[in-house]
Amino acid sequence: MILFYNKDNGEIFATIDGRVHDAKQLEAHISDGSLPVSKIGKYVIGWIEKNGQRIAYNLHQIEILERFEDITPESPLDYKIDIEKNDFIKK
Repeated sequence: MILFYNKDNGEIFATIDGRVHDAKQLEAHISDGSLPVSKIGKYVIGWIEKNGQRIAYNLHQIEILERFEDITPESPLDYKIDIEKNDFIKK
């Protein structure tokens, strides 16, 4: 999953679902309409395919990814990212 968040306050506002992402997905820019691109961060949980290999990113957060994928009403939009601690904070 790729999470797009506001770098100033950590608020998540969009996602690209999935566990394995290619270069095209990583180049995507999603905006909430109020932020310049320089204020938008990307947080990847899962793998990136590069040159035929898979590179792991933030696999220590795979449990929260599974909760987001589950049929429960838990959503990544209900969280903020604490980049310094590399963790999620429920709003």
